Amino acid sequence: MKALISKWVLAIFGWSVSGLYEDDLKNCIIVVAPHTSNWDFIWGILARNVYKLKARYLIKDSFFKPGMAWFFRWTGGIPVNRSQKTDLTDRLKAMLKSGRKLQIVFTPEGTRKRVEKWKTGFYYVAIDTGLPIVMHGIDYAKKEFTTHPPFYPTGDWQEDKKVFEAFFADKTPGNPEGFNPVF
Repeated sequence: MKALISKWVLAIFGWSVSGLYEDDLKNCIIVVAPHTSNWDFIWGILARNVYKLKARYLIKDSFFKPGMAWFFRWTGGIPVNRSQKTDLTDRLKAMLKSGRKLQIVFTPEGTRKRVEKWKTGFYYVAIDTGLPIVMHGIDYAKKEFTTHPPFYPTGDWQEDKKVFEAFFADKTPGNPEGFNPVF
């Protein structure tokens, strides 16, 4: 029911969700880009529902203030202190060992502002956990969410990043001046 309502809301605003999401893909790293607008969160939550994902997402811990923390936890937020190295990979590995479903969303730009290069933590978490990476693109020109089949990183970042750059290269962000498609 949640998927139908979300699809309906997206359709009212002209958005569509394309691409298949394999039902048996219980555990994966999800990379979403471009991320240049606060609207990305709203459209992204709706698209997540259409894809019928239980994906959780990383968000800076400063959003978890009294009065707001419940909302971000309810929608799947995982607080992360970006100013210091954390035990995130170890926490994710523990979740996998416990048998819990693990679909974690990363926005590798790390912010809605233009960056010179994308963060690569998602890639190394995928390597360390053995999880595939599923890319999700937000295209404001087409008002469309798209997916890429699961990608299993090889450990050769220089080669693997070409797959990411190729997938995201033609996606139009909400705020084009805030997007740098180069990893």
